[in-house]
Amino acid sequence: MNIDDEIIENKIDDLYMMFVINNQKYALSSKYIIEIIEMLPITKVPFLPNYIKGIINLRSIIIPVMDARMRFDMEPMDYNERTCIIIIENNMDKIGLIVDAVNEVIHISPNQNMNINSQKDEFNKNFINGISEINNEIQLILDCDSLMKILEDKNCLNKETNL
Repeated sequence: MNIDDEIIENKIDDLYMMFVINNQKYALSSKYIIEIIEMLPITKVPFLPNYIKGIINLRSIIIPVMDARMRFDMEPMDYNERTCIIIIENNMDKIGLIVDAVNEVIHISPNQNMNINSQKDEFNKNFINGISEINNEIQLILDCDSLMKILEDKNCLNKETNL
């Protein structure tokens, strides 16, 4: 990798998708995001945790869908025209994350990412990788590994399936 490729890679690593869940802003590194789609019909699957709403068929790929509000122990909300699904991928696993609204893609440089103090393990249990403050607004930066790990922990639909 030459110096120009490294600079471009670092700039891409600093891009984050901003979205809202229960009036709180969250950020997720763009390197995990495949696409953002409108709500699709969700097929319920028995015996899954309540925050896994079921599965969707996205261009002949079956993807489990998680309601972020329910996973973060918030009151469920009726889906509306702003509700969407963020398709994320980590280590070849895909999941759809239902969020209230997607805002924008922003640049969060390492010096804008505040360190989490001694309770980092506790934050990781809550899927938080870091915190940033931009324009006097706090964004919680989600840890994609923790989000994806819950599927493996619950032994439910952690691999995509081709129809």
